[in-house]
Amino acid sequence: MLLLEKKPKACDMIISIFYIILALLGITFLVFIHELGHYFVAKKVGMRVEVFSIGMGKPICSWMHKGVKWQICYLPIGGYVRIAGMEKVKNKEPHEIKDGFYGKKPLDRIKVAIMGPIVNIVFALFAFTLIWAFGGRDKPFAEFTSLIGAVDTHSELYQKGVRPGDEILEYNGETFDGYKDLIFAGIMNGRSQSIEGLKIDYFTGQTTPFDYTLDPYTDTSVPMPDFKTLGILAPARYLIFDRFPGSNANKLPVGSPMENSGIAYGDRIIWANGQIIFSNVQFSDVVNDDTALLTIQRDRQTLQVKVPRVLVADLRIPSHEKAELDDWQHEIGLSKKSTELIFIPYNLTRSCIVENPLTYLDESADEVIPIDLKAGDQILAVDGQRVTTAFELLQKIQQKNIQVVVQRNTPMTPMLWKDEDRRFIDSVKWSHLSEMVTAFGTDRMITVKGDLEFLNPIVPIKRKDSSFYSKQIQEQRVEIRQIRDPIKRRAALKHLNAFQDRFILGVALQDKTVRYNPTPFKLFGNVFEEIYKTFSALIMGYLSPKYMAGPIGIVQVVQKSWMVGFKEVLFWLGAISLNLGILNLLPIPVLDGGHICISIYEGITKKPLKTKVRERLIIPFIILLIFFFIYVTYNDILRIFGRFFR
Repeated sequence: MLLLEKKPKACDMIISIFYIILALLGITFLVFIHELGHYFVAKKVGMRVEVFSIGMGKPICSWMHKGVKWQICYLPIGGYVRIAGMEKVKNKEPHEIKDGFYGKKPLDRIKVAIMGPIVNIVFALFAFTLIWAFGGRDKPFAEFTSLIGAVDTHSELYQKGVRPGDEILEYNGETFDGYKDLIFAGIMNGRSQSIEGLKIDYFTGQTTPFDYTLDPYTDTSVPMPDFKTLGILAPARYLIFDRFPGSNANKLPVGSPMENSGIAYGDRIIWANGQIIFSNVQFSDVVNDDTALLTIQRDRQTLQVKVPRVLVADLRIPSHEKAELDDWQHEIGLSKKSTELIFIPYNLTRSCIVENPLTYLDESADEVIPIDLKAGDQILAVDGQRVTTAFELLQKIQQKNIQVVVQRNTPMTPMLWKDEDRRFIDSVKWSHLSEMVTAFGTDRMITVKGDLEFLNPIVPIKRKDSSFYSKQIQEQRVEIRQIRDPIKRRAALKHLNAFQDRFILGVALQDKTVRYNPTPFKLFGNVFEEIYKTFSALIMGYLSPKYMAGPIGIVQVVQKSWMVGFKEVLFWLGAISLNLGILNLLPIPVLDGGHICISIYEGITKKPLKTKVRERLIIPFIILLIFFFIYVTYNDILRIFGRFFR
């Protein structure tokens, strides 16, 4: 039995190592074609190439071919072409070596320097063309949707009425292309940001335009401490219970609250406890929302109202009404202390008619007067469960119930990303859901309408009470004890306690994939724009270099893309190649762009730079690049193995 449990882990490790090797080979290939561009043009213009190195460090093997020493080195990342005349030879200045780099005309040197980046840029376009020819990549719907998945209830955006399911049309004056636009905007912080879109009523189909300019604030849920947001916490996504791609596995874990709910493969979560559901973040908030969903009768109209679930100890109840609550507790046989009971902050008659609100203490110890219910409201149900008396309400409200509507047999076939937002909305018969919601908690309750169906009521459990999270929580506690900084240790412990006290339903829900296949030039332009925005953020100080990926981070990205598929690998190799090409064109003396600038200067002045002047320009930048390389590599290691360094 022990051997059977270890085998998959050993197999996974072998596969991971194999993908790491493939990732290293892919990145080495990008450097190889870059240097090959330099090599061919250098040979064409008559420069003498001394060494062509694949990799860095000590050579594993080497051979001579047409007067050039070719070698493969131990470190597979990097490589170089060494051309004669890059430095002084005996008493000769570099420009005096006729077949050397600086011995050639400035235009020839520019051709050699620029060809490496050009090869990388052309390869990027070639890779994006191949992706387009093969039909594009399958990507999560959430990456490209313009629909909002979750909104911070404390944000100004929420106060202005923007809700999950609403649509973003423009962000900061530009067409909104997906959640990555919010990430870039979150990095470029410190300025007011504009957001335009549509508020959507899914039951009536009515849309209302909105246009707000708001000040961003720090989003503490994101690991980047300087990340700012307007309050949009997540994009919309499908929540589908189905088998994982390429596998028949995705069973409910033992003890999952969903075990007896009736959920089946292909079910999509549509509605829960009074809200249409648009994301995991929103769904989790609904499950953890400490309110009760009441169905009430008000002036011959049936309504659903959310009211706080409050400890009786926090209610300001007159003594005679407290005695009545004790009678109700005795009548239904609840064994808890009366102060440990949960109720709603209202005085009720025995027949569940609201008389008046009760003041209560909220989490911040402030006294609150509820305003959701009115005198004379008749409570018909709590969380969809019918009640006719106040003591029935007292009994049923002790246990939180989640009522969920699912859409059966949701098709998983990917569609083009351009059409998927409309499909997300149109695939649900909202009039059917409206009928079900309107009758929710009444004696006319509709459990099935078309392909929509109520699951059986679900009782959530806390993470700390679940067998499938207990091991993870214990491991995190051990890691937290190893944190040396007491302030960080307390903060981590507070976060873990909040994490383990969250309610869960014990089900893995998947997003739907879309076929993302823009033209090669569009994809090229998108990647180029992201590079530009990243460099701009670095120069302007909005983005810290510690968030940039170094060599280890780049290998990790390519390794993970191998696990997804060949087209994903091709995209990342193209994106990295484009980054490599543009980076090398920067006018920094040690890079190709620096050689181009020096050659242009010498072409204008008709005078070669002296070796000492050139060294004074290049050496400081070599030192800076080495330090930058060490810095980003250190942060790569910290991101991957951070828990061992705290």
